[in-house]
Amino acid sequence: MTGNPNDTFTRDEAVEFIMNQYGESLKRTIYTYVKNYHTTDDIFQNVLIQIYRKWDQFNGQSHIKTWSVRIAINQCKDYLRSPLHRIKLVRNKWLDQKDPHQIEHTVMQKEQWNEIANAILQLPIKYREVMILTFQQDMTQKEIAEVTNTNVSTVKTRMQRARQLVKEQVDEGVLDPWIINE
Repeated sequence: MTGNPNDTFTRDEAVEFIMNQYGESLKRTIYTYVKNYHTTDDIFQNVLIQIYRKWDQFNGQSHIKTWSVRIAINQCKDYLRSPLHRIKLVRNKWLDQKDPHQIEHTVMQKEQWNEIANAILQLPIKYREVMILTFQQDMTQKEIAEVTNTNVSTVKTRMQRARQLVKEQVDEGVLDPWIINE
């Protein structure tokens, strides 16, 4: 949706539309950053609040999905920089060392994930985000450049490097050629 959406939707309608049309997609994007379901839900709520608050500032120059994804990514980056996140990381590491059931659960969970998804999630954030936005969000390189505030050439380079890193981490017999080839 482009044009001025403020003529079409009220704030409440905009939040409901985004939640219904892009909610699951936004949650998947958030999860790739924070890797925790509870934190994903919290950040998703913050994204919806931001959309509600900033609706009057959305002028329709970009697609509503792109704008929503940008808000979600910014919320994730804010969270990852926050002291709260760092405290949770230390606390969880300490709990993992103290609770053998947690370690067992983590090992079982890793066995359930396929190798490619795991390799993508291990990528540095700048590479992971281009992979996720391309394959989960079906965004073009131009849309990704807009969302990440980078040049299209930077997006291309990051995608190329991300594919190479995934290829290095995963057994070649498991790789999907579509993901690793240009």
